[in-house]
Amino acid sequence: MAEVVHVVAIDSESNAVLESIKSIGYPIHKAYIAYRKKEALNAVENVNRALSSLVESKTLNFEGKKVYEIVWELLRIIRKEIEMENTVLFNVSDSDRSLCLALTIAAQISNSKIYIGSENGARFLQTPPLKKFNGDRIRILKVLVDEGGSVDSINKLIELVDGKIEEQKKYMAQRARMSYHLNELEEDGLVITERKGKHLKIAVTDLGKAYVVMFG
Repeated sequence: MAEVVHVVAIDSESNAVLESIKSIGYPIHKAYIAYRKKEALNAVENVNRALSSLVESKTLNFEGKKVYEIVWELLRIIRKEIEMENTVLFNVSDSDRSLCLALTIAAQISNSKIYIGSENGARFLQTPPLKKFNGDRIRILKVLVDEGGSVDSINKLIELVDGKIEEQKKYMAQRARMSYHLNELEEDGLVITERKGKHLKIAVTDLGKAYVVMFG
């Protein structure tokens, strides 16, 4: 049976967070309670105590983590929940700036809803629709991640993605297709390229890696 999973950011206001969970109008079957600062531990414990008696509750400690490190870890969790056909909601009612950014990015990439508490009750935030990437582009990003983040030439990338192509006509067609995909990926901020002599170095960005975590 599908469940509703809340990813809840905590900084200091445990009562406000609990009130926002109650007022959003969705059930809660599981909660991930995320925090970044030691000062948040009292509030985290209060929320965990209130929720764990009713639902499954897990704590996520992101102390010392950068924004995209948080995003990657969140997406690994979210991907498993979505694969189980669960609905994931993000609560940023009480998040610091870095957690708010991380949860917003993770919600955007996973096409999940994000909500925030207010004086008139919790409300969902509108976010732009998720841009969908075809399998070829996700595969390119995954190869770059598997290679440690970058390759030194487009020829090497073609070989890693499609194997060695001996026939010149097929190779030229694949090179044109790869160049097209790389231009689109770079425009979307998922890869960066740098000319090194005759070769083009291609590297995946932190955002590109986030797409691999979610879809690769």
